[in-house]
Amino acid sequence: MHTGGVSLLDALFTATSAVCVTGLIVVDTATAWTFWGKLVIALLIQIGGLGYMTLGAILFAAIGSKGSLHARRMLAMSLGSSTLSGILGVARKVVLVAVLIEVVALVPLWMVFGLRYGPVVGFGHALFHSISALNNAGFSTFSNSLMDYAGNPVVNVVIVSLIVIGGIGFKVWMDVYNRAIGSVSRFDLHDRIVFMATAVLILGGFVLFLILEPSTQGKVWEALFAAVTPRTAGFNTVDYASLSPFGKLLTTTLMFVGGSPGGTAGGIKTVTTFIILIWLINTLQGRRDVFVFRRTIPQDTVIKAFQTFILAIAVLWVWVLLLSLTERDVVHRVGFLNFLFEVVSAFGTVGLSTGSLTKANVSLVADFSVAGRILTMLAMIIGRAGYIVFAASLIRMAPLPYRYAEEEVLV
Repeated sequence: MHTGGVSLLDALFTATSAVCVTGLIVVDTATAWTFWGKLVIALLIQIGGLGYMTLGAILFAAIGSKGSLHARRMLAMSLGSSTLSGILGVARKVVLVAVLIEVVALVPLWMVFGLRYGPVVGFGHALFHSISALNNAGFSTFSNSLMDYAGNPVVNVVIVSLIVIGGIGFKVWMDVYNRAIGSVSRFDLHDRIVFMATAVLILGGFVLFLILEPSTQGKVWEALFAAVTPRTAGFNTVDYASLSPFGKLLTTTLMFVGGSPGGTAGGIKTVTTFIILIWLINTLQGRRDVFVFRRTIPQDTVIKAFQTFILAIAVLWVWVLLLSLTERDVVHRVGFLNFLFEVVSAFGTVGLSTGSLTKANVSLVADFSVAGRILTMLAMIIGRAGYIVFAASLIRMAPLPYRYAEEEVLV
């Protein structure tokens, strides 16, 4: 399904990046793949974004089965639901809503792309970008991503909206729907944290890019897009190689945080970051419990947030060390900041890159060795599956039936 010059490792990397909805590429998506190759990439993005558990639930429902209790529990976790009641129905709604959103977004994109490429080819570009944006994948059928549409308000508004909708999480989708039809009277604590954290990150990033980043200074659409796309989407309307060190470091931070739980986005998640910051504020004020919006966050949730954060830092650091060994020449040529940018992009399943030094229109990972590409694929898989899932696969649970005596240490 390629046009030539694609190796088996290239195909494997592309498939991994698509399923993990990352967007890092080692061959130009626009020119390296045939129509059928691009169709497979779009399908892999849809499967990876909505989650195989969600699509599996649709198959269960199609054959009249509810699935095992374990399968339904896993599905509830992947959708961010706290109950198993009607979980198959929730999964059906998620898929239907996702398809509906993609179809609605397809129309304005088709109008723009159709003017340049014709109705048939324009429809293909619009459909691919609608799927890729909602699933926060960042794959594009244009060689320079969306740089040709940097100042186009229609493309910017549609793509930014899809990225935000995909990144807020399936649970929030359902809660917004239930609030709209009047079945619930208020948003719960999770929803309010997601809304606040998302707004702060986007508005904060937008203002910083607009004022302090030379590549986007004074350019409203470019600054807005640069603030939103690190939410693990991976599209770009500016050349990230030309960003200042400040812009690259700010983007790296936003990629590390990522989107919200139970959605198509990666990163350590907005809620994790919010809980850690709120914990810090509460403890500095001498409180033992974590309060926010007149509610107390359970200790188990706080612990899970710290587990995610610490594991993310630890795994990221190990991968940076390993890749700095396998890719010494690349680090020497591009500098450590560009190298770190690529590694965080892989773990955050983002897909942004400062670009290859040897090939046009591909990510920096295209310059990596075979070992480096394999490590990057593993990084994308870990980032998509989750750090706690990765750690749990390595460490066996062994709760102790006793406690030792306490003793103070200096901190």
